[in-house]
Amino acid sequence: MPDKTLTYDYIIAGAGAAGLSLVCHLLGHKSLQSKRILLLDRDLKQTNDRTWCFWQTEDSPFESCLRSKWSKLHFHSPKFSALLDISPYRYKMLDSLSFYQHCFTLMEKFPNVEFRQDEIVALEPNGIIKGKQAVYQAQYVFNSVLFQIPKLPDKYYLVQHFKGIFIKTAAPVFKPEEPTLMDFRVAQHQDCRFMYVLPVNAHEALVEYTGFSEAALPQEEYDRELQTYLRDYLNITDYTVTHEEFGIIPMTDAPFSKGMSEQVINIGTAGGATKASTGYTFSFIQRQCAAIAQNLVRGKMPLTGSKSLVDKFAFYDSVFLRVLAEKKQEPWEVFHAMFSKLPASLILKFLNEETSLPEDLRIMNAVDKHIFLPAALKQGLGK
Repeated sequence: MPDKTLTYDYIIAGAGAAGLSLVCHLLGHKSLQSKRILLLDRDLKQTNDRTWCFWQTEDSPFESCLRSKWSKLHFHSPKFSALLDISPYRYKMLDSLSFYQHCFTLMEKFPNVEFRQDEIVALEPNGIIKGKQAVYQAQYVFNSVLFQIPKLPDKYYLVQHFKGIFIKTAAPVFKPEEPTLMDFRVAQHQDCRFMYVLPVNAHEALVEYTGFSEAALPQEEYDRELQTYLRDYLNITDYTVTHEEFGIIPMTDAPFSKGMSEQVINIGTAGGATKASTGYTFSFIQRQCAAIAQNLVRGKMPLTGSKSLVDKFAFYDSVFLRVLAEKKQEPWEVFHAMFSKLPASLILKFLNEETSLPEDLRIMNAVDKHIFLPAALKQGLGK
């Protein structure tokens, strides 16, 4: 390892959704465009390795990277099916390779922004990163790769696990304007399981089998459930799999560390940007990165204003995780109650943590109060 330490203003450890989003948010401010920025990752990010989905009312900074977007979504439960208007929201599917290329193309416009392929060996509180090829130091290190989920009593530890396949059919079998957000008609296996169908045209779609539980499943179980769904619900038997994705996302109300020190700050999932009750992350990463960039522009510490004494949405997430863990109600019934009684746009607004207290009360009034009220009381009392 070289003795020389390479110095920067900001180092971003990890070139995933969080790291690359932060680079883009930093470069969106003229006062930060002259900063020496290093993006560090062991991978070159040259493959389409994942798909991110999110919803918003406005255009995304990454609008050009979208594979598709929709204003309506199907929801299915054993008792209710509907094509729901989600206006003013648009549900968006982001292609990761397009996202990587977009971000690296932006970085190339700034000679002071550097990408280095290196594997991180150690990260120190004083802003020093030891890689296999060099040592790096910065005023601030933004870390999205090295973290542990704390194991604490009275916290819930579930995961969202999924396998998705992009399929192509010879016949035009999909309606491109009508994706399926959740289909709970599949066998639940005393769990929370659903299908997700995002068509990009009449011949191609992402079909994904998702579960919320304590652990992931054997790979053959995902394959079997996908094949069964395609055959029994979509009437598709003749298709080609063009791409596969598998993922495990933490769903926990355990508090994630903000970072090792004032110099080393966690971002993305490492920094608590994954929503505990859904596993959605991309939108919350954008808020987190935008806030960090704004603070740096104003000469403030990166996490200034990020702490709140009462986080109502974190409490709601904990209550939902408790309901899932206690298994006193079939999980699909929770989603059925909301989607069959409330406007879909209100549910998405709530899950995006944008609702007011009166709107929260509408959500609470839709679910089974005999289940949720005791869970909320226990959670509030710390029992």
